Amino acid sequence: SVFERTMSIVGHFRLNVPAAVAKPSPSIGQCLGQLGINMVAFCKEFNARTPKVRPEVPIQVTLTPYTDNSWKFYMRSPPVHWFTRRVARAPRCGDKGLNKPVSNITLKEVYHIAKVKQMDPQNIGVPLHVLCRSVIGTCRAQGILVTKDLLPQYINRDDVAVRELDALQKLERQRNKSQKRKGK
Repeated sequence: SVFERTMSIVGHFRLNVPAAVAKPSPSIGQCLGQLGINMVAFCKEFNARTPKVRPEVPIQVTLTPYTDNSWKFYMRSPPVHWFTRRVARAPRCGDKGLNKPVSNITLKEVYHIAKVKQMDPQNIGVPLHVLCRSVIGTCRAQGILVTKDLLPQYINRDDVAVRELDALQKLERQRNKSQKRKGK
């Protein structure tokens, strides 16, 4: 019949796209262009599906193109490290793990991050305690301590606005670069 199409999946491709403000750009174009997907159509559909999400939040997208040049995609919540860095108000995470802790989050905050991640398609049916352990493991790798209550040295962490984290991270990168140049 006319409605039966034989189409096979070309593959599954993952990319991170900023919510509600996606526009044709080289980062998106490199993935979509080689698959023959119209960037403008993708960005319009993506922005139409993410109007209630805060702009610039990195949404994980899994794109499935088909041989007949059609495609579909599904979205997932931001990565765990994005949530933990924001909750801990850490402009940069530690590269030494828990040997040099950079901040602290509570078990209640870990629980809320796990609840958000439980909504992702691949996590449906996964017990919440398993997701909580996964979030705690990510925190350890980032040098973020997880405790029942905030530790006294990190009580003032909420004084740093979440919006300022990216600017602080950029400033810290520049400072580290200049220190490396002086060391040479």
